[in-house]
Amino acid sequence: MRGLLGIGVLLAGLGAAHAGSADVAPGDLGAKDVVNLFSVHADPAIPVAAIQATFEVEPGKAVRLAVYDSEEAFLENARTKLQAPVDAHGLAVLPLAELEAGEYAFAVYLDLNGDGKLNRGKFLGRPKEPVAFSNGAKAKLRKPRFDEAKVTVAPGSVVVITLND
Repeated sequence: MRGLLGIGVLLAGLGAAHAGSADVAPGDLGAKDVVNLFSVHADPAIPVAAIQATFEVEPGKAVRLAVYDSEEAFLENARTKLQAPVDAHGLAVLPLAELEAGEYAFAVYLDLNGDGKLNRGKFLGRPKEPVAFSNGAKAKLRKPRFDEAKVTVAPGSVVVITLND
């Protein structure tokens, strides 16, 4: 079964001095240091989503992200839908310029066959393509709820979503 997601919302300014720094050893960081290797993609004016695949993905495959702003709309009526190609490192970065500061839930999938929709199997409609939900929410015997998937988003934040195969 395809894993769901690990997600964190990290403010870009926290730990940015350490981001991507090869000469910083884990023991050199204090308890207050947060290392966000995705902060290099931050934009101080808007939030950004960084979707990272933990498995090998052909560059150019589309990551499709749906943003929800309420329990009633969650997984039914997205506030916005975005897509971006995966780069050679398995990363897709999407600016979230349309979002004001607030609480949102995200659902993302990797469109492996490029047909623009999440393909599902015949047995219980399980996704055939890698999917993930924000805040570590998981689909077990039911769909996750908005309150399980919601995260707080603000300008300058980076929403990091990890797709597992």
